[in-house]
Amino acid sequence: MKYAKSLMLGSVSALTLASGAQLQADDTIRIGVVGPTTGVFSFFGEQQRMGVELAMEQLSDRLDERNIEVEFYDSQGDAETTVDRLRAMESRDDVDLVIGPVLGGTGLAGLEWAQGSGMPMVISYSAPEDITMRNRVENVVRAGWTGAQPMFAFGRYVAEELGHKRIVMVGQDYSFPYNQAGGFLKTFCRAGGESVERIWHPTGTSDYSSILATLPEGDAVLYNGAGSDGLAFFQQYHDFGLDARMPLLGGSNFFAVGDLPEMGEAALGGLSALQYAEGLENDNFVAFRDAFREMHGDDTMPLAPAEHGYVAFEMAVKAIESADGAERKAVIAALRESEMPDAPRGPFHLDDYGNPVQNIYINEVQEVDGRLVNVPIETYSDVSQFGPFDPEEYLAGEPDSRDFPPGDCSDPYYD
Repeated sequence: MKYAKSLMLGSVSALTLASGAQLQADDTIRIGVVGPTTGVFSFFGEQQRMGVELAMEQLSDRLDERNIEVEFYDSQGDAETTVDRLRAMESRDDVDLVIGPVLGGTGLAGLEWAQGSGMPMVISYSAPEDITMRNRVENVVRAGWTGAQPMFAFGRYVAEELGHKRIVMVGQDYSFPYNQAGGFLKTFCRAGGESVERIWHPTGTSDYSSILATLPEGDAVLYNGAGSDGLAFFQQYHDFGLDARMPLLGGSNFFAVGDLPEMGEAALGGLSALQYAEGLENDNFVAFRDAFREMHGDDTMPLAPAEHGYVAFEMAVKAIESADGAERKAVIAALRESEMPDAPRGPFHLDDYGNPVQNIYINEVQEVDGRLVNVPIETYSDVSQFGPFDPEEYLAGEPDSRDFPPGDCSDPYYD
């Protein structure tokens, strides 16, 4: 491989650079990639790393031409450690542009650091909407999504196409599922839905018997969460025989490919929504998937964090080329004009706030070549982080929370 790569793990105090600082005087341009490569969230960071490494190989001639080097930093999935790594990038390692972070909390911590630093940052997978909404800063853009964004499409689909009126939503009790619920409710209610009854549980829950034994009646149940919690809920939902009474829908990460083998055939037909699907068949995605497997192994499936890291790196290289080694402000300006017509997930461009306007796919779990994957069955084009709503009105409204927006679709909020 022609590119340079190193792994940095240390941390030092911050040394803030002026926002108009020149790119490195030695003519080397350095990109720092931060994400969890150890700890309980390492899967997400490893997927991002693998996506970036594929982009580095494919863009190696362009990296050589611009003398671009790449360094990887382990955030350990921790907000404080993330900031330590970012400070080290700036004050010790002369990094010019950051890709990452990956997780919600680390993304918000990175945003706060970037506000004081002024360093260009392309957030790959971290989904809190205020990164590119209420707390947005000029030097931070996103290559991924917000939690509500795919659920705008899903709420409409569930009401209009499935004809469901009453949804029982069981979910993990923290900010990301709140945002997913908010996106779902805002379109579901306006598309003819009647109610969404929310039941929150602590993260780390393994026994759902008390919830399942008293589950209210509805047209469907939507599990709003993922990981080991989601897998346990899925298995116990079927053990209770509730799937015969109410179909089980998923939040964006519920039917994650990593969990599908354990879910087994019972997952077939499961519906969710995301800006990505392993079962896409467009030419750009197939080329990306095949190259990813060739580099990382036939059994390694590229998931959304990998594609988002891949695309974030390409956005960064394009911005550096457009800025032609100019001042930091030129790199930021180029990032904010990013258009990615050939992204594996499908074409997107950034809105005025720095978040992709992109396809959202309604995905169904199907068996393809002996493997359970999410296959798009419906596409909603040009979905923004504000869904169908006016950005100024959306930003003036109350942020999504545990109890907002209202679960009763007859509430005046939906008028």
